[in-house]
Amino acid sequence: MKLYEFEGKSLLQKAGIPVPVGDVAASVTEAQAIADRLGLPVVLKGQVLGGGRGKAGGIRFAETRDQLAEAAARLLGMSLAGETVKTIRIEEKIAALSEFYMGITLDLEASLPVVMVSESGGIDIESVAKDTPQALYTIHLAPTRAFRLYHALELVSKTGLTGQMLTGVSGILLKLVHGYFRFEALTAEINPLIIAGDGRILAADAKIEIDDSALFRLPDVRAFVRAQAAADPLEAEAVAAGVSYVRLEGGNIGLISGGAGLGMASMDMIKKHGGAPANFLDLSGDATPERTAAALRVVLKTPGVEGVLLNVFGGINNCEQMALGIARVVDELKPAQAVAVKMRGHSQDEGWAILEKRNIPIVKYGTTEEAVVLLLDRMKRKGTGRSGHSGR
Repeated sequence: MKLYEFEGKSLLQKAGIPVPVGDVAASVTEAQAIADRLGLPVVLKGQVLGGGRGKAGGIRFAETRDQLAEAAARLLGMSLAGETVKTIRIEEKIAALSEFYMGITLDLEASLPVVMVSESGGIDIESVAKDTPQALYTIHLAPTRAFRLYHALELVSKTGLTGQMLTGVSGILLKLVHGYFRFEALTAEINPLIIAGDGRILAADAKIEIDDSALFRLPDVRAFVRAQAAADPLEAEAVAAGVSYVRLEGGNIGLISGGAGLGMASMDMIKKHGGAPANFLDLSGDATPERTAAALRVVLKTPGVEGVLLNVFGGINNCEQMALGIARVVDELKPAQAVAVKMRGHSQDEGWAILEKRNIPIVKYGTTEEAVVLLLDRMKRKGTGRSGHSGR
């Protein structure tokens, strides 16, 4: 479950990490009342779950009450990353001397959490990793070794910090690691972590995603569930259909898999050939025609999807039943996106026949890599895919 910035910051505070003083408003009047308490100038931030908020105009500044009212009115109701802004966070405006990035996420190849820090904070960290990888410093969190302050000091020192600032930033990184495990997060990022002119070190933004399967034992997070379901209609639709769906930023290939492990392997193969997964969706067991159809509808609605790969296996599930669900959506929507299926197992011949009748390309006995290449080639023919793939 992805959290809004204000929700993420509340968890950071519980982990002992300082954040700018602020509050959340759902109207211009509430925004003015918060600004009166904080004092001007302030920063106004539209609360959405997607990224790229700053570039899209979702962060504004106000020096006067008139500017505040205008900025709040513009933000409320604005569409950012396909989501309507319903709340805004009003915070004290802080002059930053420097900005850093720190984050923790799962490294799927290593099967371990990886801690990352960079002196290039406040910008797209994916661009930093791609264009200047030498500016991103990492360390894996081993299950047999506790992450200590000296580990944080060693990592943060690579950014060039020294003295009290090195100690302060390293202390916050240690708290972030502890919070990551305490709240059973999949991702926990602070971007930027700012060093203010008055010497304070503050988390100016928070991007946190919690493991859905852990929500029942996390009272600090459980209160956020209803807001999350209402915020992302596709995730709410997937929950109603009984499938596990996570939207990924910047992807162009929708994915439906018959198992989490198969889904992760498919994501790796998509990336290997130059594509980018737009989502993760696991059908798991009991893939009825209705459930399969609902899953495909969700993926086709995912922003940025130019092609869809269904990588499923007829073990517990039935290939014929899954094919009926796929056919139902194809007949109903006639999607512009390319669709390719890798399907084998129980009732495979019947399932293949249903898909072949609709000219849906199938990989019957081949590999996931063959299925990815097939989809990319089909996308290229349709003119929907990005320019080429790696061909590795």
